[in-house]
Amino acid sequence: MTRIETEAEALRDRALVFAAELGIDEGAWYLRMLEESRSENETPDLGALVRAYWELQRVTGRADLRDDWRRLADALWQGDAA
Repeated sequence: MTRIETEAEALRDRALVFAAELGIDEGAWYLRMLEESRSENETPDLGALVRAYWELQRVTGRADLRDDWRRLADALWQGDAA
């Protein structure tokens, strides 16, 4: 049976691609956590996703990324999955 990719997994993969394109230090804790969850085929840590999207928005100034990290932060505080 094929595993269906979740929204959190898609956001994780997108964050890792953006971070690599922007040259963000791949040793940053949040990127290491996201990479680890990808390599272990696990759901990504929501806190790491929030931090990754916050950093991506800070570096790029893109409003859509700000919307993403705010939505993820709301989900984290509510205890919901992304």
